[in-house]
Amino acid sequence: MSTIARHIIHSHPKQLRRALLSNSSLSKKCNNFTRNYNMAQASSFSSNATDDSTTLTRPPINVAFVGLGNMGLQMALNVAIPKNKDGLPPMHLSVHDLNESNVSNFFRHAEEERLDELMGASGSLTAAADLSSVGESSPDFVITSLPTCEASEAVVSGIVDSLPNENDDTNKKCIFIDTSTISPSISKKLHQLVTSVSPNHDYVDAPVSGGVKGATDATLTFMLGCESSSDTFSNVEPLLHRMGKGVIPCGGAGSGSAVKLCNNAALAAQMIGICEAMNLGDALGVDPTVLANTMNVSTAKCWSSEVNNPHPVAAKAIGSGASANGYEGGFGTALMLKDLNLAVDAGEEEGLALPVAGLSRDLYRMADLHGHRHKDFGVMLEFLKGVK
Repeated sequence: MSTIARHIIHSHPKQLRRALLSNSSLSKKCNNFTRNYNMAQASSFSSNATDDSTTLTRPPINVAFVGLGNMGLQMALNVAIPKNKDGLPPMHLSVHDLNESNVSNFFRHAEEERLDELMGASGSLTAAADLSSVGESSPDFVITSLPTCEASEAVVSGIVDSLPNENDDTNKKCIFIDTSTISPSISKKLHQLVTSVSPNHDYVDAPVSGGVKGATDATLTFMLGCESSSDTFSNVEPLLHRMGKGVIPCGGAGSGSAVKLCNNAALAAQMIGICEAMNLGDALGVDPTVLANTMNVSTAKCWSSEVNNPHPVAAKAIGSGASANGYEGGFGTALMLKDLNLAVDAGEEEGLALPVAGLSRDLYRMADLHGHRHKDFGVMLEFLKGVK
């Protein structure tokens, strides 16, 4: 681990700056973002708070973001940027990822976007050494963006053990916001784990839809495993609106994950259908751009045709889509396969037949085995043509 990664987010700014001197490469990226901030515990807030003077005088909230992959990187950058009248006080944001290059990449982007200026003098941006450091810093919120059920379990368990427990007299509250796509049963398990440590803590499954483009543009839709009338919903909503446009309460614990699996089962079948249609258009001599434009004003219109078209020519003409960049930087085939496995498994647990989801899973498993696992799932177009 680098020098910066050995220092927890609650380090005094002067101590952190001294430590960073021994690592000039990351020091230059992070030094501008370490600011003095009020260590007082942040109070709860609601989306109705709009008094600017009150917001400026309230102590900063302490937010930790774990998981800086394609989605998490953009979401973490957006969550730090204040939006007018969102009711949030200044923020102390810490980030963590097992992959040190992801942390370095985050700070490079933060420097390019002058995030320190946008966060203001009362805000700060630092790196957390490890999961126990995150918990020991007593965060108000922990946002996670992770690739698997196992990763979510490991991260939440690693942090919750270091949080104040029910015997602590500080009444400190921490809310976990898990934006990962995991099984509903695991979401329920993690909710029980977090709330068992202290009734002050909470966990909400909050998977997202919108892909990397939505994460970049802060237009994601969040599917929340909580009720709209709950305190948890009113507390997390302003924070989520920094990263997205839609925040949908889906019910109790695990309901957000359930809705996301249903969505992605439909998305996979949708993408495969568009891939087949675009390949058929090529075979019949139809201009891909003409075909895509026609679909997008006809009954075949969908996200996979309009936003993330799998045909490189059509994607370039539309102006979006990972296929225009060699299927790099989108929603990976391996991740879609993971979601389809979860969906099919959930169906089996409920005794429900999902033949289309099963076939989609088989096709993505084959694409994965043929070396496409890290490519955007629209690479199915190439796989169905037999392109390696």
